[in-house]
Amino acid sequence: MRLERWTSSSGRRRWLTTLEPHEARAYAAAVRLALPHLAVGPRSFAARTGPGRAWGTAWLSWQRTVAAESSRAGLIIVSDVAACYPSIRGAAIRMAARQAGGEPEPLLAQLARFRDAGVRGIPIGPEPSAWVGEAILSIADERAREAGLAPIRWVDDVIFAGDRDAVRRASAAWTRALSEVGLRENESKRRTFAPRTLDGIVVVGAPSLAGCIRRGIIRTS
Repeated sequence: MRLERWTSSSGRRRWLTTLEPHEARAYAAAVRLALPHLAVGPRSFAARTGPGRAWGTAWLSWQRTVAAESSRAGLIIVSDVAACYPSIRGAAIRMAARQAGGEPEPLLAQLARFRDAGVRGIPIGPEPSAWVGEAILSIADERAREAGLAPIRWVDDVIFAGDRDAVRRASAAWTRALSEVGLRENESKRRTFAPRTLDGIVVVGAPSLAGCIRRGIIRTS
């Protein structure tokens, strides 16, 4: 296993993990045992870029959905999860595995070995981590949907766009659900747009929604 410090184009710093072939196989097998049935929500887009899927197609679908929903929204809230992958712990994995009908213990044992090597939470970089994150974040998505509105999500970046009351209820439910699985909203990244300041969202060229905000790629029009 190799850990490498990486800085994204938006300035976010992460530790990327590169696994040896035998480690990668063991990790993938443990994730399959924990999450044998993973349902990707209709408004979660990055998870559609799994094996054999085109990243660009999912990204364009996300752009179109953001543009369509924001153009007719009474209120828009943009946010993300603070240190998402490094913050994922055993309780969240057990909850996700229970919903997926899987066995989490082999995965927890694998993550304990990674932790001994310096990895916090789940490793950033290996493809199976995206499915672990998706399973956990889908719990918060569902709570928001039950409250009135599922978020439009790319990995851990979310947009709530719609009726004012529904957006407020859903965003609050999402934040509570994050807490229940041991995660928290990154309040410093939270942005609220009302019709008087936003006629629509324009999105081009960056996979991180938080990065788009900081760089002005997402802007009022």
